[in-house]
Order: sequence, then C-alpha cells, then structure tokens
Amino acid sequence: MREEREERASRWRRFKTFLGVVTVAFAVTLAVMVGNRLSEEALGVLAGAVCGVGAAIPTSLIVVAVSRRQSEDRSSEQTRRRTSDYEPRNNYPPVVVVSPSSVQQHRRQSWNSLPSSLSAPMDREFKVVGGEGMRYDDERRA
Repeated sequence: MREEREERASRWRRFKTFLGVVTVAFAVTLAVMVGNRLSEEALGVLAGAVCGVGAAIPTSLIVVAVSRRQSEDRSSEQTRRRTSDYEPRNNYPPVVVVSPSSVQQHRRQSWNSLPSSLSAPMDREFKVVGGEGMRYDDERRA
C-alpha cells in the first residue's frame, strides 16, 4: 500500500515537471514568434510593461507583508488590553429629543409660501442656424 502511494507521488512529480517544461517551452516559443513580428516601438512598449509589472510585484508583496504584520501587532495588543483592563460599561438610556409642534407648523407654512419656479414661465429665445431668431411662444402658437 505504501509503495503504491510512493509510486503515485513519483508519477505525479514527473507529470508536474513535464507540464512545467512544456509550459515554459510554449511561453518561450510564443515570445520569440511575437518578438519577430512586432516593430521596434511595440517591442519597447512591451518590454516597458513587462519591466513595470516585474517591479510592481515585489513592492506589492512587501506592502502586504508589512500591513499584515501591523494588523497582527494591533490585534494582539487589543486582546491584551481587553483581558487585562476589562471593565463593564454602563448602559445609558437612549436620548429622545422632542421639538415643539409650533415650530414645525411655522416651517411648513413658510415652505409652502415659496413661489413655484414653474408658475411663472420665462420667455425663451432660440436662434436657428441659418435662420432668424424665433420666440418659443410664437412657435407654440403656430
């Protein structure tokens, strides 16, 4: 039974190695074919993009590692504070503010007393390219 597992593991390692070699060969062949067909300017842009991505990967990994370390330090520090300085908090009743009703009625009246912007139409003039100015009211009547 154990020999069978080891044999399967050996086959799997060989298959992964073969698959890796085939993948690398495919990528190199594709890169050579694309490199031969592209112009110099396009190759320059492609090389710049590849170098930019290559430079960004280690930087982002460093940022992730530092932020994880800081968050772990904070969480362990907060856990220590909670266990050592535990004090039950006082529960305060909710605060309810009641405003007088006369103020609300006054506000409603002043809001309703404002003139509507749609009640007084303004005369609008349009200029047609290649024609004379025509008023909107004249056009509507026609």
